Amino acid sequence: MLLLHSLVASPSPLTVVVIGLVLCAVIATVLRRKVRPALSAVCRAVLTRLRPHLPSWLERSARRCRTIVEPSTVRSVLVTAAAAGIAWTAAETLHLAGSVTAAVSAVLSVQMSTYASIREGAQRLIGTLVGIAITVGVWGVFGLSPWTIAVIAGGGLAAGRMLRLGDGAVTVPLTSLGIIVAGSAVTENFVWQRVVATALGIVVGAILSPLVAGETPLERARRNLAHLSDRIAALLGELGTGVGSGYDRDQAAHWLARSRELTEDLEDAVTAVDDLARQARWSLTMSTARVMPLQQTLRALEHGVQQVNSVARSMFDAAATPQGTRVPEEIGQVLTAAADAFTAHATLVADARADATQDAGNLHELLDGLRQARRRTLRTVRTQVDDTGVLVLTGSIITDIDRMAGSLSLSAPALNVGVREPSPGIPAVSDVLPAVRLIWEKAVRPTEKTLIRH
Repeated sequence: MLLLHSLVASPSPLTVVVIGLVLCAVIATVLRRKVRPALSAVCRAVLTRLRPHLPSWLERSARRCRTIVEPSTVRSVLVTAAAAGIAWTAAETLHLAGSVTAAVSAVLSVQMSTYASIREGAQRLIGTLVGIAITVGVWGVFGLSPWTIAVIAGGGLAAGRMLRLGDGAVTVPLTSLGIIVAGSAVTENFVWQRVVATALGIVVGAILSPLVAGETPLERARRNLAHLSDRIAALLGELGTGVGSGYDRDQAAHWLARSRELTEDLEDAVTAVDDLARQARWSLTMSTARVMPLQQTLRALEHGVQQVNSVARSMFDAAATPQGTRVPEEIGQVLTAAADAFTAHATLVADARADATQDAGNLHELLDGLRQARRRTLRTVRTQVDDTGVLVLTGSIITDIDRMAGSLSLSAPALNVGVREPSPGIPAVSDVLPAVRLIWEKAVRPTEKTLIRH
């Protein structure tokens, strides 16, 4: 009680900063997990009620503002500003010489996730230490001259590249030149205060980073994968409608261009899943077993993008070639069935509560319908068409659709080619606790039986 009274009566600057950072972490967690979902639900409900009564010009202005200023940009600006202010205040409270350094470090540490923030921050901290060491060593031995400035800048950048700091390699020469700007004020105390300020900014950035994305890495990975599956489904639906009603070269060129644009959505999905996998490797709360199904989904969609591009290319070649081969109208039914399967797949991926092994009944039914439509189409084309070119084109498109079905059902052997085994990492709490409980029960039960016997 005496210690608690002394802390309350005259708290030390370190205690104030620690309590403040803990409070920031609690507030950020509550905002992300409780306040944001509730606020989003309320806003959606209010917009649903008010939308029929809003004037058309206001809706157009709101849509225009949303396209110009993305919500993620607004969140990033607000969180970055808050991180800079908190880091500067914490550094001033600790009476550090590098308050601005803490603010700059916090600004640079704000990322899309806590893991990314810590990773980037650790690289920057290592770069700061290396830059200080290079500057102190070169300056102390050779003094200050144009040659030493060149050596410090070039050697710092080379050291950062050799340490594989990535973008953080630039921190080494920047830190070195920043110390030279400080001039004669550089002392051992100054150096360590600069390091502490950098680390303080990294901590603040890591605490506030989850607020930037507005969602967890797992939610972002699911959203990007579902979006990619939806885009594939939309394009397949248009291809199916176009084949059934007839299309020209301009439409085919538009579809081919859209199929190539799917690569951008695929890159976003790859980045999101890779970030999730790297975070799960070292996370104490995220099991790597939860990432593996999303990695399988990503491989399936990678194949799906390639196959959709192949179908769009075949249809374009058929329309662009003078007196080219005509795509049979029956193919439209198969493409539409494939679009329905990808739509169901997107719904399954987006649902965080869905189990891919138990809740995929609708997807499997649609895939069965796709295979039946494929068999009917082949039978019809073979009996009604004698043109060899049409048969070859039909076989090419049908092969791509078969591969789509195999990818969505995860039964295609090609999905297992080049798959790397997961690297060992820190086990998640959800993985550790059952094992600890089992060991405890095995150790306690024999003791209980012995006591009962006596």
